[in-house]
Amino acid sequence: MRAWRDELGAAALHWRAPRARIPGRFFAGRGYRHPSLTAARILDWDDFARVPDLAHDAGLEAWLYVTLFDEGWPLPPPYVRAVSYHNAMHGQHVAWQSELTRAHPEWVVVDRSGRRRQWGVVSCAYPEARRAFVARWIALIAPTRFDGLFVCLRSQSRPAAHADEFGYNEPVRVAFRARHGVDPATSDFDRQAWRDVCGEYLTTLLVELRDALAARHRRLGIGVARGDVLGPPLGNQTLPWRKWVRRGLIDQLVVDQNSSQCPSMWHQLWPMHRGTGYVQNYLDGTGLPPLSAHLRDGYGPCVAGTATRLYVARQWHERCAETERELRAIPGVAGLVFSSFRHDNPTAIQRSDWTAGRISKIDSGRAAR
Repeated sequence: MRAWRDELGAAALHWRAPRARIPGRFFAGRGYRHPSLTAARILDWDDFARVPDLAHDAGLEAWLYVTLFDEGWPLPPPYVRAVSYHNAMHGQHVAWQSELTRAHPEWVVVDRSGRRRQWGVVSCAYPEARRAFVARWIALIAPTRFDGLFVCLRSQSRPAAHADEFGYNEPVRVAFRARHGVDPATSDFDRQAWRDVCGEYLTTLLVELRDALAARHRRLGIGVARGDVLGPPLGNQTLPWRKWVRRGLIDQLVVDQNSSQCPSMWHQLWPMHRGTGYVQNYLDGTGLPPLSAHLRDGYGPCVAGTATRLYVARQWHERCAETERELRAIPGVAGLVFSSFRHDNPTAIQRSDWTAGRISKIDSGRAAR
């Protein structure tokens, strides 16, 4: 952490909660072993107890990093895994799914037919689901000395085939019908109005979470894709970040997150699935101005004079001192966000494999490394 401070100029740390902290189940195809399960079994120290103290001793803020749309998925059958997988390196023959979605599959977002689900993505329209997330996160952070909770909206779930495919859960249909007089699952409807309704539930979650954190004197940050929609792989549902800033719901806003690229090894996730129909798409620039212009003309003026500090995610790009200076000079930009993995593990970066040395495949009773 002192190296991150001295060599990278870090002022704050986002420490991601490992899978082992979230009740769930690991899956592996025949002959395979999940590397995260192996790591969880050998962890012999309490990172939640030590990390905040180490960060504070190094002069850094310590934030607990959690995710909302990343509840995992059941392991598909072999014939599906042969042509559709998260990542050929470490996510083709293994999977993880939270107990929350195993116990409540009805909370997972569905298509208009109600039969197809986007596993890993929970609809915030269910009050019970929102309460479950808030209870989980408060239980994680309450016993610790983390300064705040950082909720990342990146998702590793399989991308929707088209951007308005999922989000037609019963509470959304009821609310939309009450407001607009039609059922979006069965009738023609105003898609933008439906997207806005879906986005309102995300604001409701943040209000409830903010209240729970404030009672414990903790701050709230959020990481989002650039633009006004959730974006790939989730859909066109409205991302009402301006409202969050105006209402003082968030202390940190990290923009330009990317769900299609691993932030450590830069492997592409779900490379055979990208989806279509996005009104704004950070992957190809559809509907978005250049980053600098967006920060200067959109984000910067919005956060000016508020308590929200604006940061730009840069862990998806090669380091460039000139570009970083230009971004930091834009009014309203408080700093940049990087992945320490790429700084700390040059050998793994060179070989493009962070799992080398771990047991990941079992062949004829022998462990293959």
